[in-house]
Amino acid sequence: MSKTKLLKLTVAVHAVLATFVAVDARKRGRCVGKWVAVTLLTGLIGIVLYALSGGGDEDVPLDELVDQVELE
Repeated sequence: MSKTKLLKLTVAVHAVLATFVAVDARKRGRCVGKWVAVTLLTGLIGIVLYALSGGGDEDVPLDELVDQVELE
């Protein structure tokens, strides 16, 4: 697979993931813009951070979540 095709595929997957996050965040009354941006930039890491943040009244700040997730 060429680098261009891989880049296009990565962008498409990140866009689909961000769309799912946006729909869910709207439904739950959460900040849509922040989570869409995080997901577009990081992909699956953004999904994990979004899921770990909960969504209740006790939302964990994004910087605390990043500290909790170990990137290998």
